[in-house]
Amino acid sequence: MRKLLTIIITLVYLPFSNLSFAQNMLFDGNILSAIPDAGGSDDFRTGKIVQLNYNYYVYPWLALTSGLFYSETILDSIKEDIVGTYQASIETSGITLGIRPQHKFSDRNKVYGRVGLLLYDTKLSVEEYFEPGLPTGTNTDSTNGYGYFIGLGWAHSFTPKISFQLELQTQNQLDLFDGKTNADNVFDLKLTGFSIGMAYAF
Repeated sequence: MRKLLTIIITLVYLPFSNLSFAQNMLFDGNILSAIPDAGGSDDFRTGKIVQLNYNYYVYPWLALTSGLFYSETILDSIKEDIVGTYQASIETSGITLGIRPQHKFSDRNKVYGRVGLLLYDTKLSVEEYFEPGLPTGTNTDSTNGYGYFIGLGWAHSFTPKISFQLELQTQNQLDLFDGKTNADNVFDLKLTGFSIGMAYAF
């Protein structure tokens, strides 16, 4: 616990203790097209996740990054059982905290990475369609927890302040519904895909 508190205090204090090294601040917004993978027989469609990030450069090559993300409703394929059909869907949102190292290899182009922790709030719904004459229904439950994210991207600057971003990213949400169901039904959720977006330096 003492080590964890030391890390948190360092992350909070570091930007203010290195103001002379800060080159700029960067705000970026991205749309991630990702396919959820819950590790079972699911077959989710590609869904969109909006991401907003604030990046503070403590060194010319390293920024602290924090952000928000929020997804649309992402649908699973329709499946059948003995009484009818059903379809699962997920919605997820949360916050991220990590680092963003970068390497500039020309005046207008650079590669960068993102890595860090995330806190998620994810909702799982199952909509059931029974035989004619039987009422349909929807079961919904939510869970929250933590996980991690990793990204690798390329940025191209149109002007000194405005740039375009293309990124390959994976989000891993760990132990969904842990403590709310038996251990056999606990699972991890991975969302992997490409994002495109714009960034503004100030």
